Amino acid sequence: MDSTGLRKIMRHITNSYRGTAGVTLVEILVVVVVIAILAGMVIGLARRIDNQGKEQLVKNTFEILNCALEQFADYGYRYKDLNYADFDFPLDCNDYLFSNPPNFDLRTTLMSALGAMDVSIISGTNDPNYSGSEAMYFFLSRVPDCRVTLDKVDKSFITNLDNNRTPITINVAGSIVPLMRVIDCWGTTLRYDYYDERAPTFDDMRDSKKTFPVITSAGPDRVFDTVDDITSR
Repeated sequence: MDSTGLRKIMRHITNSYRGTAGVTLVEILVVVVVIAILAGMVIGLARRIDNQGKEQLVKNTFEILNCALEQFADYGYRYKDLNYADFDFPLDCNDYLFSNPPNFDLRTTLMSALGAMDVSIISGTNDPNYSGSEAMYFFLSRVPDCRVTLDKVDKSFITNLDNNRTPITINVAGSIVPLMRVIDCWGTTLRYDYYDERAPTFDDMRDSKKTFPVITSAGPDRVFDTVDDITSR
């Protein structure tokens, strides 16, 4: 075989190898893309199933808290300050700082309702986003029947730790009390609304009472007032 024939054979082998390699590479890329798509679908489905399970746990928690709130109203708990006599449920105290109180924040509410000369935070740091849930849990836990009902809430949903994992405790007329609140499956504090705390006066607050308190979870995105919020309505 002369050199020309040998070159033709080698060229044919090379071209065949290149063609085969090209097809194989394309096939591999297709397989990789298909696997990536399937993996994305599986992960998305698993996340959705996980969130659905958590949403159901949140709704179960709402049912327990609503039952405790009904018991609180039936018990006829009356705040010691006469200004609070016509409130059937714990005041929500949302959006107010514990350490720098306006007229109707958590500290002032606790002082007036308990008839205490002072209620002061002694450890941890208070976040105004906690206050509604803290007020709800604090007052519900003071009624015996409500305490029994609250015991049904998953213990992992009850905390008095701040964002730095420091326990929040308060001094109520010489008694040291943990300031507990309820969180959801995603670690966000539940929002408890009973009246419109943006009302400019106490009388406006009194007039803006809801028929029954509303409890809200921020949902998987952990941001309130978005489409994935879960409420007790």
